[in-house]
Amino acid sequence: MSRRTACLWSIGLFLGAVLLVCLHRPLLHVLEALPLPDCTFYRTTGWLCPACGNTRAVLALCKGQVLRSLGCNPMIGTLCAALLCCYAELVCTAIGKPRQILPRRTAALVIVLAIVLGLSLIHISEPTRLALIS
Repeated sequence: MSRRTACLWSIGLFLGAVLLVCLHRPLLHVLEALPLPDCTFYRTTGWLCPACGNTRAVLALCKGQVLRSLGCNPMIGTLCAALLCCYAELVCTAIGKPRQILPRRTAALVIVLAIVLGLSLIHISEPTRLALIS
């Protein structure tokens, strides 16, 4: 990616983030008013899937409740951290000092994905988990 393209992307993403922060309260009221869909996997099997609680985790994160968000589903926190690292790489490229923060090798990405999925599976097996996402 060229330095100019990285600069445009980093400025655009920053302005988009500022806009979301400014509009998060009205958007949050709209999101909370929407009915949450039922989990088809849970309804069919009676087991919680690794994605159960993602919507509630995002809503909690929008309210600034980071620990509650991680309690609902740790995948959202991991995704936010990865996106923040990608943005940092983009800014570094934009200022002319490209850095690679996230690993690009397939093995490293598979290991990280397996750890996050494993933690999520352990997390959904807790007896208190159903009360959190219901």
